Amino acid sequence: MNMKEYLDLTKLTLNSISIEAGRPIDDKVYLGSLGSAKKTDCLFDVYNNKKLLAYATLKDLGEGRWFVLMFVIHPSCRHKKVFIELFYKIIKHLISVKAKILVSNVFKVNKRSVVFHKKLGFKVTREADIGYEYTLALDNLDNLDTSKWWYWARKFPAKKT
Repeated sequence: MNMKEYLDLTKLTLNSISIEAGRPIDDKVYLGSLGSAKKTDCLFDVYNNKKLLAYATLKDLGEGRWFVLMFVIHPSCRHKKVFIELFYKIIKHLISVKAKILVSNVFKVNKRSVVFHKKLGFKVTREADIGYEYTLALDNLDNLDTSKWWYWARKFPAKKT
């Protein structure tokens, strides 16, 4: 696992958005965050033929609250198969730790992510000049209404990777 590979995918997908939001990606800070996520088993990824297609990182905020640090899918791989594989890994972890709340921050200029969060059922809990804080209640993950999650997955065309 090469952490630079994750950084490269992030820059490919989020560099222009981060710059537009006034928060360019800091390689050193970012690589440190990835390393921390890996050490705590909170780095979830999807590979095909040894190529990183997607990944997400989570951070435990305590008391059942989990923060989505990163959620990145290669632009050419934004389809149902990759999305479902990544989400399965995240949900499996959230169930194992008995998560109650999922928190995520999104730059306002990242319109695709704003729509994505709404489709998944996240609610805006705070707003700042450059972005939103979203939360999703996970009252009982075993009975989680995954229809919203799978609804979004159905939006991706079914292509092979």
